[in-house]
Amino acid sequence: MVAEPARSRVDERAMGAGTTVRFALLVVLLLVSSATMTANVTAWLSDTDSVEGFACLLATGMDPNDAYSAAGEASFMANVDAYEACIARHERPLPWWIRLAWPALLVVLASVLFWCLHLWKARRGRVVPLTAIDRDGEILRTVESLAASAGLARTPNVVVDPAAASTGAVVFGRNRRPTVCLHGGLLARRATDPEAFRAVLLHEFAHIRNGDVTLAYATVAVWRVFLAVVLLPYVVWWIIAFPGGPWSPEWPGAVPFATRSLVLAASLVALIYLARSDVLRSREIYADLAAARWGADPRPWAVATPGPPEGRLRRLGASFVELWRTHPRWDLRREALDDPAVLFGLRSLPMFLTGVAATLINSQVRLYLSMSDLTRPWLGQVAAVAAAGLVTGLVGVALWRAVAHAVLTGRRVPSGLRAGLWLGTGMMAGELVLNDIVLTEWLPQRPAILVLVVLAGTAFTWWVAQCAHLWLRAWPGRTIRPVMLAGLASACLVLSAWFTWWREWGSQYLNGPVFDTRALLERDYPGEVTDHPAAASVIGIVHPLLHSLDQPLVLPMVAALWAVPLLAWTSRRATATLRWVPGALREPAAVEPPVELPPLRGMLGVAALGGVSGWVAVAGAAAYMHSWQPPRGQRGGLYLWIYEGWVLVALVTAATAAAVAASVVASRHRLLIAIITAELAALIGLCGWFVLLSFDGCVPLLNTLASSCQWRPAAAWPLVQLLVGQVLVVAAVTAVIAAATVSAIRRVWTPGGHHAAEARPAREGRGGLVARRLCVGVLCAAAVGVTVLEEASLLDMKGSSKREAAANVQLMVPVGEPPAVSAETRAMQVLAWKNLGAGDLVRRYAVALERLGTAQIQAADAADAANSARAEIDPATFRPICADIGQVARDADRYFRVPDPQGQVLWRRFIEQGAKGSQECQQSLDQGDAALFAASNDSIAKASDALTSLLDRTDVVLRDGGLKRP
Repeated sequence: MVAEPARSRVDERAMGAGTTVRFALLVVLLLVSSATMTANVTAWLSDTDSVEGFACLLATGMDPNDAYSAAGEASFMANVDAYEACIARHERPLPWWIRLAWPALLVVLASVLFWCLHLWKARRGRVVPLTAIDRDGEILRTVESLAASAGLARTPNVVVDPAAASTGAVVFGRNRRPTVCLHGGLLARRATDPEAFRAVLLHEFAHIRNGDVTLAYATVAVWRVFLAVVLLPYVVWWIIAFPGGPWSPEWPGAVPFATRSLVLAASLVALIYLARSDVLRSREIYADLAAARWGADPRPWAVATPGPPEGRLRRLGASFVELWRTHPRWDLRREALDDPAVLFGLRSLPMFLTGVAATLINSQVRLYLSMSDLTRPWLGQVAAVAAAGLVTGLVGVALWRAVAHAVLTGRRVPSGLRAGLWLGTGMMAGELVLNDIVLTEWLPQRPAILVLVVLAGTAFTWWVAQCAHLWLRAWPGRTIRPVMLAGLASACLVLSAWFTWWREWGSQYLNGPVFDTRALLERDYPGEVTDHPAAASVIGIVHPLLHSLDQPLVLPMVAALWAVPLLAWTSRRATATLRWVPGALREPAAVEPPVELPPLRGMLGVAALGGVSGWVAVAGAAAYMHSWQPPRGQRGGLYLWIYEGWVLVALVTAATAAAVAASVVASRHRLLIAIITAELAALIGLCGWFVLLSFDGCVPLLNTLASSCQWRPAAAWPLVQLLVGQVLVVAAVTAVIAAATVSAIRRVWTPGGHHAAEARPAREGRGGLVARRLCVGVLCAAAVGVTVLEEASLLDMKGSSKREAAANVQLMVPVGEPPAVSAETRAMQVLAWKNLGAGDLVRRYAVALERLGTAQIQAADAADAANSARAEIDPATFRPICADIGQVARDADRYFRVPDPQGQVLWRRFIEQGAKGSQECQQSLDQGDAALFAASNDSIAKASDALTSLLDRTDVVLRDGGLKRP
């Protein structure tokens, strides 16, 4: 069925929004690249290089290649106060207004250049007014006629470049006051080929009509400012700072670190250039299509060019080369005139580059903000939203356009899986380029974890494509812009949560699990852990991972995953009747047959069955816990942990089973249906558990925490609330896995059959529509309510203090010794420990010791001169010296632990004996006790011996690591 044009027109601005987003990507990349490059320059000029921050990290005893292991984290937390003092001393952050002033300066310079470009191109001596050549006004009349055909409100200013021999034209200036410059060769061709003259002018007028002029020259201005103000100074600084090359002795790290730093800078430059080319190239085909619609002869596009290359690798190479062009190849432009499907394709390489750019932006925005006094916990989420906005704006818009084009033209709707694989691969490549994960190694210890990044990108595009398809089928409006913006906003939220979780938690697992809470369980419940070792081991490993899901954006992400597509069932099940494609020269030959949305009643039935199954499973878990229920007063601790663990497994298993059942039944929108069903089943199961827990004690065989029958909702809710977020998040993940598995199996068993038409249910009356809308409204309200409650609880339960975290880490992993590392890494750690403050402490102690020796010699000389058998101890002379020795001992105690087991023993002995000698010295002066004063000298001498042995030990470590010659 084809609806009337008024209801079938797609908003052209919504479909062509990709160019504006591409320009936004260009600006964001400019700011991020500028921040990254200038941060190194300003740090080097102000002697606040990030090298010192790296050295502070080494001094904690962390292995740069195993920084996120439990042992490395424990070593860091044991030195956290010293680390923060080191950063404050060596990395003095610039004021926030200086950091913000730099991006503002770049924007101002780009704006000034944008205005100057028009004046430069229109300068006297280069172009002349059209009236100077068109004496009879014939050319001007042709221009005015073509401008009217293009729908321009007024004829733009026209000038001529007589020196240009090409047969083209160019438009410059800005959208409101454009100037069209005709090349001399074009005017010469006008007499022999007037149709070509008309086609060229219509193409340039299309740029004006489409609003490309301001965008194009703003893009040029941004690129040139980057070259002159950012890249050139950075290259000069690089040559000055590292005259011997990136692997010179001046470089603060190993070859992998240096290489990734070079690749990072090169990647940023390449991404900016590609974004610039994409902005300029993307509008050319739209201008061609507009010119053809206005009557331009297509013959001027029939330029003789080589055909498309043969072979997959050659085609891939040609596509890569095409990315760097500012104008598309003529064969692509001709192909777009015949079939504009090329405008809506999902190309692999742009997806890959977008993934790389998103990862770099997420990391570098965090880095830029962390280098100023603007640092706040929520700024990490700002970086995540910026990266997610980039991906959503480019990939999300491209997916919506591709799906809309497929729906309108009756083509196969893209699944988004291929685009997602390339997007995720680009995100993974960006992680490997960064120095956030490993510093002096090429790969993290567990590179297989990076597969999660690829899967996340794939799941994201799959969800966006299915949401677009669902809403395009259900949306009854005349324009898709509102629903498209709503879908993209929810997609941005989903990806923001992923970027936040990955940067704060997920990436840490690349070098091993962060924590193993079994040590805490053994401390708090030693007897119970002995009785249930397997449960304690599982809880110790799984609990930190589940706890990492308690992030501010994670639960809103889950709510968006199922509530946004669920809202499509509030429509009248209207099928998509759109049939006009922007830029198309013909109506589609066929439109995909109307397909009704899957019946809501069926999904709710499967979800309810899954929820009830969850009740049964929870009851089974309660019966199992009752079988070994401890006496009253001992039903907390590990017993409660195990109980909640079994409840989590029961509810997630039931939700996953519901997702599998819904996926098997569904023939379209399988991912969305699986997520909706799993989340509803999980919510129903949680409600059932809440009721069961509130009546705990009333059913003898199911008693777990209580022994008497009583309604206790106030006591039950806190226990349920602990699992709400974890159950919903894990259920969403398993639903995605279930949908993917079922889709893969059905594709293998029924190739080509996965697009079979869906059975169309009977039409329902107005009462059924109202009931359906009411049901969807209640479910979405439940999703929002649960999210708000959980977010409020997260705000109330903000993490423990830094010292509590350090204490917990020390319980989880013993920190008596730093983690075992290579001799080279140990030498780097000891060298950093020595240079960042230990050397100053040693010098201060040596000065105090020299003063003490001098004072003692002077006292002995005075006694000899007075023929006294005992030297006179002057408190005014010795007290400041003893106080200085004690202050050195206290400062050493606050300083880093020695990142060497033997050295730490000697350092500890030096601190203890120095503090003891200082205290005994001052007490002897107060009491006039010569024997105690002699004992203090003995303690100070022991401290000196320990310090001497420590310095000898550090020399051995440095020699073994190749940092000191024998």
